Amino acid sequence: MPSKSEDAYQIGTLIVATLSVVVAVFYLLIFINPQIAFNPFKPRRAPTLLAVIPTLPPTWTPTTTPTWTPTPTSTSTWTPTPTLSPSPTNTPTNTPTSTPRPVTRTPIPTSPPPTPIPSPYAYRPVFRCEHSGGTYIKGKVTSGGQPQDGIRVRYATDPDVATIVEEQFTRNGGEYSFTLKAIGSFGAQPAVWYVWIVDATGVPLSDPYFHFSTNNYPPGDPSACWLATVDFVK
Repeated sequence: MPSKSEDAYQIGTLIVATLSVVVAVFYLLIFINPQIAFNPFKPRRAPTLLAVIPTLPPTWTPTTTPTWTPTPTSTSTWTPTPTLSPSPTNTPTNTPTSTPRPVTRTPIPTSPPPTPIPSPYAYRPVFRCEHSGGTYIKGKVTSGGQPQDGIRVRYATDPDVATIVEEQFTRNGGEYSFTLKAIGSFGAQPAVWYVWIVDATGVPLSDPYFHFSTNNYPPGDPSACWLATVDFVK
């Protein structure tokens, strides 16, 4: 049977173990929360991060810059200008106007028409030309509308008598005819011919410088000259 001392020892041990557990629990609670009520050595509270960082407004609104407005300057007091008195109106005076007289122009004497210089030749040539089957020079000599036979007609390539190609006398009613080419044109290029009449001694009775050109233009060309007609009229 255990003694009383052993019972007291066991009870003491149980009390010490219980107190140890209680102290351990207290230390654990103080470790978890140092600010617990029964902690006699509470640590100083550190400022929280939210207390350090300043709180910004939700949306930053820029402030408006005041615009400088010029201060109006007072204007000078308006001084009325003196009113001009109306000047007397001049009454217009009717000035007699003179009627201009028409200027009488002195008629300029008109010069009489110039007197035509008479031709030194008794006959003048009348020329026309047309297309034909051959190349010819022909014509008629008349005086006062009457045909003249026996008139000497010559043609040449120059007014010089040394270039005379042929000459003949008019007959059968004052007619003459030179055949340059019986069929076709005289040549590919236009040819110049001088035709005039002379008296029995060879003195020109018409202008020896009168001339024309024959050519090889086709029938439809109005400038075609194959048949040249030269009449001499007195």
